[in-house]
Amino acid sequence: MSLASAFTSAILPIVSVMGLGYVLTWALDVEADSLNDVALYLFLPALIFHSIVTTTLGGATVARIFAGVGLFVVAMMAVAETADRVLGVPEPYRSADVLAGSLPNAGFYGIPLAEFAFGDVGRTTAVIYITAQAFLMYTLGVYVASRGGGEAGLGAVKEIFRLPLVYAIAAAGVVRLLGVAPPADGTFMTTTSLVGDASIPLMLVIVGVQLYGLEYGNVRRVIRPSIIKLVVAPVAGLGVALALGKFGDVAVARVFVLLCATPVALIPLALTLSYSDVDDREGLSASEYLTMTIFVTTVASVPVLTLLITLLRGGALL
Repeated sequence: MSLASAFTSAILPIVSVMGLGYVLTWALDVEADSLNDVALYLFLPALIFHSIVTTTLGGATVARIFAGVGLFVVAMMAVAETADRVLGVPEPYRSADVLAGSLPNAGFYGIPLAEFAFGDVGRTTAVIYITAQAFLMYTLGVYVASRGGGEAGLGAVKEIFRLPLVYAIAAAGVVRLLGVAPPADGTFMTTTSLVGDASIPLMLVIVGVQLYGLEYGNVRRVIRPSIIKLVVAPVAGLGVALALGKFGDVAVARVFVLLCATPVALIPLALTLSYSDVDDREGLSASEYLTMTIFVTTVASVPVLTLLITLLRGGALL
């Protein structure tokens, strides 16, 4: 597997569709909020339901993925926290770094990437990954963000129950448990598959729209958290995969490592805006700081993920 092949087959389609979203926003002033609602309340739940109902992954593998996501998030939080304390990084920037290092964009960016790189197993693994991460995001993530603002903020944990993906997961779990999955070629599953498949380009367009709306500043301040996210995180993901016996499935392990290496997610920015958005003496707010980290890691992820996909597909890492 060459770098050129990895780039053209997995990375270029991702970048191209995100670029279309960016250009579309520039030309037509598209609103990200409306597209987010459509994706979160219709397209993504359909993708999750169909993927879980039809997956061939065993229960033990799914349980290991959940455990792996938990281990990865806790490990990366510890890495970012320790590095910032040693370097004397103050709050709320330390909390922003912890969120940035531990919560990758495994959803809107990661699901399409995993599918382009590894096919159906990539998409299913990514769906399970973001399911586990969602719970951690609205528990540990909320705690870290609220810590940065000096507030409790734990009441926001209830936000997890407002996410449609939770109910899509529950419905799919009940269907599998009772063995009452609708026929794969029936109207319901065909429609669900069609809507779910449409979420892939839609999510990438949304990332492009969101990138256009970011305000960029001095990127030198976010080099450290960007390195932690794009270099340390995949190494940590590899360590977790090996510690958990490659999840009992090498293909799943490779997708897991790839998802750990994706750029900073956008939810940490929303949490920071809600709980710890204060300025330092230079007038840079925590949200502006995190915005720069998102931008830098998204742009820099292109060469990093190209190399990583090449190594993973070629079996050099797992």
